[in-house]
Amino acid sequence: MSGAAAVTGGRVRREDRRAQILAEAIRIIGRRGYYGFSVQELADGCGLTVAGVLHHVGTKEKLLIALLEERDRRDTEAVIEQLEQELGRAPTVADARRALRTVVARNRTQPEIVRLHTMLRSESLYREHPAHEYFRNRETQVLDAFTRLVEGLGLPGEPRSVARHLIATMTGLEEQWLRSPDDIDLVAEWDQAVARILPASSEARIR
Repeated sequence: MSGAAAVTGGRVRREDRRAQILAEAIRIIGRRGYYGFSVQELADGCGLTVAGVLHHVGTKEKLLIALLEERDRRDTEAVIEQLEQELGRAPTVADARRALRTVVARNRTQPEIVRLHTMLRSESLYREHPAHEYFRNRETQVLDAFTRLVEGLGLPGEPRSVARHLIATMTGLEEQWLRSPDDIDLVAEWDQAVARILPASSEARIR
């Protein structure tokens, strides 16, 4: 059986069983994609029947949304929105770079989640994909969050364009890292890239 689940009185607790199913689904979809994934394979990996899996997650589409919500718990926007509150002042360029580095460093510790997100993001370019609207809306939200982060920093270029460069760099480096994890130090490469996009010499603050 894939994954560990707590047992009480000989029975696996419902929340632990659901966590086991999500973990196994992340592993499978992160390798095969949504279209190459079957509930039967998931059930086999968890030592359950198909009916048993669906009892915990509903439909295949609902499972997909649950997985994306799991990713959202590591939400980049949440880090950015909390930054100013934690500092008690307007963030500097150094603060912004530190916040973004935290996101990249955290992603390095969860390759299965990053692989899942990368796979689904690519597949969802197809308009009929069940996560198409989710990713379109989410990418707008993340772009808005990154734009807020860099506004007022006195950087060359329009803030929204700078935000796009940050997102493209982050996702591009993650994809290269997933393909060759032994050859790429994700955080070190990010540090070099962000130093060019957000120069440390800027003393301006976010409004």
